[in-house]
Amino acid sequence: MNLSVTRCFTRQLYHQPLRILTIILVAMLSLASRPVSADEHLTLQPTPSLTPQQVVEFQLMALRQGTKAGISATFRFASPANRRMTGPIERFSSLFDSPQYQPMLKNRGTEIKLVSNDGSAAELLTGVVDLSGELHWYRFRLSRQSVSPYENCWMTDAVMAVPYPGDSA
Repeated sequence: MNLSVTRCFTRQLYHQPLRILTIILVAMLSLASRPVSADEHLTLQPTPSLTPQQVVEFQLMALRQGTKAGISATFRFASPANRRMTGPIERFSSLFDSPQYQPMLKNRGTEIKLVSNDGSAAELLTGVVDLSGELHWYRFRLSRQSVSPYENCWMTDAVMAVPYPGDSA
């Protein structure tokens, strides 16, 4: 075997694992970046592993869909006490027809800041950018539930529109 054939063969062996790795990475990225339907995102259920911030992030993401499924997903994270006040789901859905809460639907983006968390109650301040680009502020109050089936789950007790974050924090 001459030296040039050996070098060529060695280069092919050296580059073969890189080609395989590249193919694997491209395949993984294409699977990871495949479009996921909104309904797939809306399947999250209350669980003790979620933090107050994760609950609010999920609710705002669900409302961003602007669909009945998104509103229903948001309602799933309403505490039992909140459900008694705002439910059933049809009544809860109608809240988003009001000028106070309508900006949450199909929002362009959100910012969430934890204001307080004592382990049993939490308060978060959220900025929501509506479709026209206007910024709206909301205060979310959550509590850790103590009764089954939501024991130790963070759930939303109340959401209030606030005129300016300096007035609410």
